[in-house]
Amino acid sequence: MGQIIRDKEKNFVDEVYDYAGLWGLPSKCGLKIVIKNNQTIAIITELYEDNPGTSVTEYCPKLAEIITQDKKIKPEELFFILHTPDVGSKYEFLHETFDIVHFKIDNGLFSEPRWERIAREKVVEMISD
Repeated sequence: MGQIIRDKEKNFVDEVYDYAGLWGLPSKCGLKIVIKNNQTIAIITELYEDNPGTSVTEYCPKLAEIITQDKKIKPEELFFILHTPDVGSKYEFLHETFDIVHFKIDNGLFSEPRWERIAREKVVEMISD
C-alpha cells in the first residue's frame, strides 16, 4: 500500500501507487479509485519528479493490467483516466490534462491504447456523488 496524499493540490490522488515499470524499475504514480454506477473509475496521475521510474504515459496498458490485478477490478469494468498535472510551465504540453484511455482487452491483457481528451470539470462530475 502506498503513502496517502493529503495535499489539496493533488485532489485526484488518494495514494501513491508503487509498481514495477519497464525492466522492473521501481516506479510510482498517483492513484484514485472511485466506484460509481457499476463502473470502477481509476485516475492515474503522473508524479513527474516523485517518480524514479517509468512514466505512466509510456506504460499505461501494462499499468492498467497491474492495477486491475492488484485491486481486484474486472478489466471490462475499468474506466482508466490518465491525469498529467500542471507543473507551472509556460509550455502548453506541461499544463494539466485528463485523458480517458480506451484499450483493447483480451484475456485480461490491455493493448492498443486510444486517448480521448476530456475537461477537468467532466472528471469532477464523473467522480462526484
